[in-house]
Amino acid sequence: MAVERDEYEEKRCLLSMTDPEDRAANAERIPIRHMIDKLDRTLARGDYGEGMRLLDYWLREAQALGDEDGELSVASELMGLSRRVNDREKGLAAIARGLALLEKSGLTDTVSGATILLNAATTKKHFGDAAGAIPLYRRAEEVYSARLSPDDERFGGLYNNYALSLAETGERETAEAYFNRALSVMEKNGAKGKTGVAVTCVNLADFFEAGDDPDKDEKINAVLERAWAALDDPDTPRDGEYAFVASKCAPAFSFYGWFFAAAELEKRMREIHERN
Repeated sequence: MAVERDEYEEKRCLLSMTDPEDRAANAERIPIRHMIDKLDRTLARGDYGEGMRLLDYWLREAQALGDEDGELSVASELMGLSRRVNDREKGLAAIARGLALLEKSGLTDTVSGATILLNAATTKKHFGDAAGAIPLYRRAEEVYSARLSPDDERFGGLYNNYALSLAETGERETAEAYFNRALSVMEKNGAKGKTGVAVTCVNLADFFEAGDDPDKDEKINAVLERAWAALDDPDTPRDGEYAFVASKCAPAFSFYGWFFAAAELEKRMREIHERN
């Protein structure tokens, strides 16, 4: 029941990968901002199938134009959305093409490039290659550490997803440390970090359940209480991200016997999708 933390801000940072004046002067490029805005509206409705169709269209357009920057942006988006719709073939193809384009672009040591590495790593892990994801997480962490404040919210998603791969490969002590580092970053980012807190706490519940700690039941309840407090906080934005997190966390709450929380999250998710 592991819940990966999607990086909603990665789309915006990818817009800066090509100089704006160069992009404006060259008409042979796909309209990245338009694509992102339309994709966001589609995903906010929970229509992931339509989102995938949009990305398939823009991928073909970028390839037809020879727009490798645009193709790289679409590939990164495809990595994330392939996880949501569980399309292994498209996810792995997006990783292979995205990493090749990233290497060619010379942007690997930028924040935008590191975010693509993070996205590729998380997609690798999602489709069963946790060991292959770890070197990508390590490289992304190196770049983030060199270029971002230690409290930057992007570290939260990196640490949570890295911890999942570490746990899966048996590095439990290091994994728990990264889960806790994720929580520390997320809690410093106020209301917008609340859904991340919930995701990481649910992952910690599963992490404790898989272990042999004699106090694991107490620890599971403690992190679930923390997750529910974050999701039930009136300051936590009830937006498309909240709906996605609710859809992933509700089954975990139900599994551990928190039936009221599970039902309430499902209700809120439906309300958000109907409103959108």
